[in-house]
Amino acid sequence: MVSKAKVVPNNFSLSEMDLAQLEEKQQFQKVSPLRKSELWAWDMASKYGVEASNHAIPCNTTAPVIRCVTPFLGMYIDPGAISLYVSSFSSILSFFTSLSISAVADHGSYKKTLLIAFSALGCIFTLLFFTIQTPKLFWIGAILSPLTWTCYNVCGVFSHSFLPIYGHAHPDVLAAQARGEPLSVVRKIEEQIVNDLSAYSGAIANIGSIIVHGVCIGVSLGMHETSLSLQIAIAYTGVWWLMWILIVAPWLDPRPGPPMPKGQNWVAYSWRKTYKTLLSFKQLPEIFKFMVAWFILSDGINTMPAIMFIILYRELSFTHVQSLIMSVLLSVMACLGAYGFMYVRKIWSLTTRFMVILCLVLYGFQMAYLVVVPYFTDQAGLRSMHEGWFHVLFYGIIVSTFYGSCRVMLSELCPPGDENEWFSLYLLADKGSSWMGPFITGGIFSMTGDYRRAFWFPLVLIIVGVWLLARVDMDKGKDQAYKFAYAKETRLSSSAVHPSA
Repeated sequence: MVSKAKVVPNNFSLSEMDLAQLEEKQQFQKVSPLRKSELWAWDMASKYGVEASNHAIPCNTTAPVIRCVTPFLGMYIDPGAISLYVSSFSSILSFFTSLSISAVADHGSYKKTLLIAFSALGCIFTLLFFTIQTPKLFWIGAILSPLTWTCYNVCGVFSHSFLPIYGHAHPDVLAAQARGEPLSVVRKIEEQIVNDLSAYSGAIANIGSIIVHGVCIGVSLGMHETSLSLQIAIAYTGVWWLMWILIVAPWLDPRPGPPMPKGQNWVAYSWRKTYKTLLSFKQLPEIFKFMVAWFILSDGINTMPAIMFIILYRELSFTHVQSLIMSVLLSVMACLGAYGFMYVRKIWSLTTRFMVILCLVLYGFQMAYLVVVPYFTDQAGLRSMHEGWFHVLFYGIIVSTFYGSCRVMLSELCPPGDENEWFSLYLLADKGSSWMGPFITGGIFSMTGDYRRAFWFPLVLIIVGVWLLARVDMDKGKDQAYKFAYAKETRLSSSAVHPSA
């Protein structure tokens, strides 16, 4: 999560943002993990900016304390605010794009085709950052960043939707069915296989993240953290992204779904299907319980590192070099955690739901420590550098397993044939709650003046989320999913035989 923001341009440091002004305006309530493209936009916007007190004086980003504003659409806006607006627009655009095309990918071979197409678009958008040769053109970066991030999120929906399909079609599952094994046994085998696939893919993704970060850090430091070095790093990530999609594409079976109804407008069709899906909560109550829990938990888990990093940078004076090192270590810990939890799950034959709750309990203990200890002492509770390293790395070792297990839970509960649609709603729940954590924790800081008190909010969300997940009946939810899919197939067959019905 935080790894996307660690290659930084020159002249970028927290002290340069005029922290007193940020406190007065409660900018904390807008905190979200930064990406390379956002930092680049901030840097270019700053260089094109002027002093806030006198618009005739160019902004001096080398000054120890600066207050810059950038002319944008006839207004003068803080460069940091521009990057935050870009981040917010990225989430909105990702949400609408995903819902506007996700249902189409459940038909024919569109899933694989669209995965490759959006990867190619994402790569092109990263290469287009080279067209910005002067700070005056920073607005192009403000357009390219959300477009690139949207392509990445949509590709995530398509790729994750393969998970339940591969679970249903795995040779071990088919062999168990052929042997006439009881349904409970077949489901247990399928659950273990899907968990393994999720864990392996998460571990491989983190290994790739380590390699990409290593190259980007090398380029950035080797070129003295210039804007050009960041452009090269952004382009490299896009080329890496498309390269691996093209490498695996020949072996990626599209697993085609039913043909797309003729004469359908893709966007209108996707939105109609999404609306019908939301009306199906009576037929699929268990998956809706999970989606509500995910809506709450994703906000809590995303808010937790945001608070930690604010404290690390503002109070513990973490440097950019330390943040770069931490970015790599987070990927390493996430990789180790994915493998470690996978073996724990296998040894004790733990269910997916138990693994999610286990991760949340561990996070709950961490939050309880950060909430309670500062009431009794000012020597502990994220007060020192070594505590900062420990808590961030502790978060990292669990995060891959948490998100991977949540994806597996969804893949087990979603009706066959509607995978893309449900993973799109999964993204909707994640993005839809992203505003609550920063807003509420920002209010807590405003009232208390202490960021550590803000940990109360994610702690409460974790407690509520665990209670909701404990109420999800996985076996019952799987039965509901298959009955829903069967009823849908029956209706479609009846419509094909009796078109006028």
